[in-house]
Amino acid sequence: MTKTAPGSRADDHRPPEPRGARHPVTVMADRITDVFTDLGYRVADGPEVEAEWFNFDALNMGDDHFARDPGRTFYVEDPAAPGRRSGLVLRAHTSPVQVREMLGASPPIRVISTGRVFRPDAPDATHSPVFHQAEGLAVDRRLTPADLKDALDHLAAAVFGDGVVTRLRPYRFAYTEPSAEVDVACAVCRGTAGGGRVAPCRTCGGEGWVEWGGCGMIHPRVLATCGVDPAVYRGFAFGVGVERTLMLREGLKDMRDIVDGAASADAGTAEPPLPARVWPEAGPGRSRHVRRLVGRALAAAGYTEAQTFPFLDRAVWTAFGLDPGDPRRTALGLVNPIDPGRPALRTTLLPGLLDALRRGTGRNDRPVALFEQGTVFASLPGTGPPPRPPAGRRPGEGWIHALLASVPAQPHHVAAVTTAVTAAEGAEPRWEETVEAARTAAGAAGVRVTARRAERPPWRAGRCVALFAGRTLLGHAGGLRPETTRALGLSPGAGAMEIDLTVTERLTDREQP
Repeated sequence: MTKTAPGSRADDHRPPEPRGARHPVTVMADRITDVFTDLGYRVADGPEVEAEWFNFDALNMGDDHFARDPGRTFYVEDPAAPGRRSGLVLRAHTSPVQVREMLGASPPIRVISTGRVFRPDAPDATHSPVFHQAEGLAVDRRLTPADLKDALDHLAAAVFGDGVVTRLRPYRFAYTEPSAEVDVACAVCRGTAGGGRVAPCRTCGGEGWVEWGGCGMIHPRVLATCGVDPAVYRGFAFGVGVERTLMLREGLKDMRDIVDGAASADAGTAEPPLPARVWPEAGPGRSRHVRRLVGRALAAAGYTEAQTFPFLDRAVWTAFGLDPGDPRRTALGLVNPIDPGRPALRTTLLPGLLDALRRGTGRNDRPVALFEQGTVFASLPGTGPPPRPPAGRRPGEGWIHALLASVPAQPHHVAAVTTAVTAAEGAEPRWEETVEAARTAAGAAGVRVTARRAERPPWRAGRCVALFAGRTLLGHAGGLRPETTRALGLSPGAGAMEIDLTVTERLTDREQP
């Protein structure tokens, strides 16, 4: 086929190259993280499927605490006894990360964590069953509520603008004492659109303040449970919703515009600069930095980031063409799914991402290229239910080992999907573009990928490659099976790639890529 020279009439009729972007919620989470790493806080991370002890008991939430109600927390099903709880939950907050940090380190401790949390809330303008939290923790001698207020004011000014401050209203949380809800000065009107002839601000209703999050001084019982002497040390903790922060900053009214799919970059904030901090050692800080590099590289290559819910209908495996014994079928189930038709947790990013591709294609006739980074969930490790050590003192090492061993593996993947061309054009897409997307993602993480012919559904025989770094398998890429695209309502010839970023990160040197 003869190439068309740039500037010719045929070239003029080509659709413009797609402009990729990272998801605005991802960008906001990075911005919040950077605020605190610049203050010397360390990045912390933890699993999304968590033992009940970390999610409740260690945080001073007794058996009668309202958060344990199935209407407030997703419970993971015991695969050996359908309908029975396994002792694991989808974390309802990122506070279990703070418990793990205090159990594994000695004060002084200062950490910041961001991540997905889950609650059985039906999606509406202000609620979502999946959203993101940012939580900060500080444990040291002589910390006071004034130190907590300073940290919150610093964050408010950093994300909403100079001069924006917070106020604290007394509240009750099991984890902290004293506790408070955090209000932030309205970033839209700064409290000036209240009375008179001026219409009240739609964001704050003319009050000048809007609810932002929760905070407090860490309860002495929580400190003792985590092995920190409350007679010597004090601590503070705070948590804010990342989506809520973005909505307040940008004046957005409907949460559904920025969850479960791709969101316009115009709905969010500009990319923050990459931090100057170098991550010399393996760990959450370096992992987050690598993932940011991967996201930026795919966005520069024309892919738009999506964030999709991890719930799936097991019937998708038939559409994928998976054999009955394929391990991807062995998905964790929920006792109380918000949608009975989607009771399982994803073992691959592709079902949700391909659904987002279908929805995106339906809104226009332009090529669509999406990517997602996120957790996938392995089957239970077979060690039995997690134990419930008594709270109020640090569990012994045997207890802690058993708790950690009971939590399933949850690797971090990156996937990309594309229609490449519209179905109306009747042309085959270049499925090799998905291989290049995989090379781009792995290269940003510091790994060189080689491709070898393979057969693995849902990819099409003869158009599938396995992606290797040396002898280590990272994932697959190629064009999807025609049976799969028809079953999922996709245009013919859609392509996809998926690689395991957790494995990729382990292969790289400990220096910053």
